[in-house]
Amino acid sequence: MMKTKLIIVFAIVTLLNACVTDPAGPYGDSDLKAASRINAKLGLGYMMQGNNELALTKLKKALKEDDSDEDAHLYMAELYKRLDEEDRADKHYNRALEILPTSVPILNNYGVFLCRYHHYEKSMAIFKKLLKNPLFKTKSHTYENMGLCASQQGNTKLAEDYFRKALRFNGRLPESLIHLAQISFDNQSFLSAYGFYQRYIEVGKQTPQSLWLGILLEKHNGNKNALASYSLLLKNMFPASKEAEFLKRMEARDGDSNE
Repeated sequence: MMKTKLIIVFAIVTLLNACVTDPAGPYGDSDLKAASRINAKLGLGYMMQGNNELALTKLKKALKEDDSDEDAHLYMAELYKRLDEEDRADKHYNRALEILPTSVPILNNYGVFLCRYHHYEKSMAIFKKLLKNPLFKTKSHTYENMGLCASQQGNTKLAEDYFRKALRFNGRLPESLIHLAQISFDNQSFLSAYGFYQRYIEVGKQTPQSLWLGILLEKHNGNKNALASYSLLLKNMFPASKEAEFLKRMEARDGDSNE
């Protein structure tokens, strides 16, 4: 089964790789709303650097300065999600939505959060709300998230439908392509699976799961050179993976059958 990794977004994407610096001087004292925005950005920056403790400090400070800062609530929700504190995260997502009900980042990330904690119906309702927004342009990622959520739920047919819809908007989505390749393979639609897989390797990074699927496809196709290539990649890149163990067993079994 393919691992699912839903797509989250942030309102301030420029901070993800930015250097974090603390504000100085009387600025924060003279303008609490401005100070809140600064500390919210700092909290996001520290969180993306993996410094959760300092991120929490900055975000608490931001919300103390201005509890109506929706970005601060969104970042706090994301931080609590990282810390696996479901109730606290949910509280901040909902507070952010109270402040700005139509925010794309908040709605998207809340949908991802709900799916992660198996609230599938609520998650799908949030994603569908996003799709109804006439100003929302990146429908492909929302359909992909819906496909990933349906896949996590175990509803393969619904997942396939959403992945196909995602690709109609953007044919270069790695997650949709590799999941459709896997679904097609499981359904023994090998030609379709191979097509989706070839499109995936043009745009996506190889993982233990994707390499194992490639191995199975090339084994089915009788392509020994490609099979050997994928096998070598799996052994070298992910030697400790369960897929590498699957390969070891398969090679041992095939070796025995050739004796």
